[in-house]
Amino acid sequence: MKSFRNGEFLLKIGADKFYMHIMYLFLLMWLSILLSLKVDKTLSRVGDNKTAIDELRINHAQKEAQLVKLHSASAAEKRLKELGSPVTMPQEPATIVKRK
Repeated sequence: MKSFRNGEFLLKIGADKFYMHIMYLFLLMWLSILLSLKVDKTLSRVGDNKTAIDELRINHAQKEAQLVKLHSASAAEKRLKELGSPVTMPQEPATIVKRK
């Protein structure tokens, strides 16, 4: 333990010639752990964004349905009656004007 603490452990086992390889291995392991944490963070953010997009799609569909409901002919006629307008739905088809 004393040699390990003092840094003489690699010299005692004869691994001093592989020192750079060992350091390279630790660097690769550290980079691998760091990248896996970054990927995990990105994937969790993607999942949160997908949830938010789904909620926005639902909200958009609800607003679009409300807009279509407001623009439907019967709703427009009802609103015109509420406002006291004499305008009503046409009783006969529109006349076609032919161009010469």
